[in-house]
Amino acid sequence: TGACYMSGLAIGGFIGLNEGLKNLPAPSLDAKGKLPPAPFKLKLNTVLNNITKRGPFIGNSAGVLALLYNIIDSSLDAYRGRHDDLNSIVSGALAGAIFKSTAGLKGVAYSSGLMTLAAAAWCGFKRSIN
Repeated sequence: TGACYMSGLAIGGFIGLNEGLKNLPAPSLDAKGKLPPAPFKLKLNTVLNNITKRGPFIGNSAGVLALLYNIIDSSLDAYRGRHDDLNSIVSGALAGAIFKSTAGLKGVAYSSGLMTLAAAAWCGFKRSIN
């Protein structure tokens, strides 16, 4: 869960950095009618605002998804008495569905599908390294 949170925080920070650099403030006319560049502090503030907007949002979302997945996976392991790929895939589907449960059926279907694919990919990756 912590690794997913930190990864999401880093990815979100890079996305925010990219957005901040793309949306730098344009210069404005001064009293003499010239276009001086925007002050450095304004540019820095724009970039930092975008980083701190995207980073925590994506990090928190990734952390919540990982926590839900792990809770459901551990519960299924205990209930079924074994740890297998089926538990992981079902856990992914349920975690995605719960995460987007307030977004309507379309959001639930997309999120559940993506988490199912991610869980299946993780199972395949684990099998390939063993």
